[in-house]
Amino acid sequence: MPKSQKTNSASRASTKKQKDSKSTLFAKLRTKYHNLAPHQQASLKRIAILMVLLLIFIGTYVYRKYNEAQIVYFSDEEIKITEIDNSVNLVDYTDENFSMKIPEGWKVETTGLAETTAIYAYNPDDKRFGIYYQLQSKPLMRNYDERNVYQRYANVDSDKYGVYAYAPVIRLGDVESFYTSFNAYTDNIQSYKVEFADFHFPKLTDFTKTDISQNNTSFGTQAKDDTTLRATFTTEDIANPDDKRGEGIFTGTVINYNSSDIAGYYIVYGAAFITTPEDQLVAYQPSLIKSLKSLKFTDEFNQSVTETETWDENAASPNDMLKESANNIAKLWKNRSVNYDLIRQKYIDSQNNYERVWDLENEKSYQAFKGFMAGYTGNRFRAVTDEEYARAPSGVIEYKPLTQTGN
Repeated sequence: MPKSQKTNSASRASTKKQKDSKSTLFAKLRTKYHNLAPHQQASLKRIAILMVLLLIFIGTYVYRKYNEAQIVYFSDEEIKITEIDNSVNLVDYTDENFSMKIPEGWKVETTGLAETTAIYAYNPDDKRFGIYYQLQSKPLMRNYDERNVYQRYANVDSDKYGVYAYAPVIRLGDVESFYTSFNAYTDNIQSYKVEFADFHFPKLTDFTKTDISQNNTSFGTQAKDDTTLRATFTTEDIANPDDKRGEGIFTGTVINYNSSDIAGYYIVYGAAFITTPEDQLVAYQPSLIKSLKSLKFTDEFNQSVTETETWDENAASPNDMLKESANNIAKLWKNRSVNYDLIRQKYIDSQNNYERVWDLENEKSYQAFKGFMAGYTGNRFRAVTDEEYARAPSGVIEYKPLTQTGN
């Protein structure tokens, strides 16, 4: 037999012998335990429990002492605060039909005919930063039966009926369904409406609602749905393919339009939204809402739109509708559930080894290095409350020993 096989056989035999020995030992211990009187068994159990508790106590004590030994104690003089500038400089932008204040460096595109006018302001370096508004978004089909009617007509006259024949169906007739189908809606009108062909619509993929509120608009109970949503999404329309997630606040009013021509469809009035990269809405929403509120149509344009055939008699004027849209977005943010932001902000800190602290002097929150509150000996900072945690951090706090302060 080869030497290696002999060694393996010997090893297996030794292992089996050890197992047999342990089995025999445990069997003897069980036998002795069962031979004890009941009061002796109870005493043995109590001793075992006390031994376990003692080991837990010793382990906890050693762990706590070890952690205390790792704590670095420091004062206000040994920290460096770096402020985060979330301010946005808004500059004037003027078009023949409207004017608004946009973040400096942004681009503005506009297209459409009168009531279908669409405006898109965005950061060319990252299009997740954007502001979008369209007076009427149409058509959106109510069901497949009505769309099939249009498809038969489109076989005869595609130029006239094609945009209806292939419009997305939103059977629920709600604002969420519209934004879930937003890419299909824009692809369709770009295919059949020449005025939209070269317009760069924002892309909203994986649209997921995280909050909702009811709107207060001129349509009242006439609206099929009148809501504002907070949602996350992804987009391919950015330079970095590994960082595609965005979030925003989206509003609109869904109205039934019963055409006397063939069949009816939905129209979304006042479709408006502001967007940022995910987790940055909390910092930039004040500036984006301010920009949206500054949008104003000229008096001539305002009047011409209200005179179009499909402008609902219960609809506010374009400028008043703009105010309603911006106010509904602002209202959702003001009344939002902070739990979502709280969870997201805590997740960000955990991923970057931060903890959040509150500056009592300036009433701001900061991202501090892990272990900050355990070692801090001053009185300026404390741990944040949940409400404070949901706010955007104003800066980052680093540990800088006195020996490095002159560097």
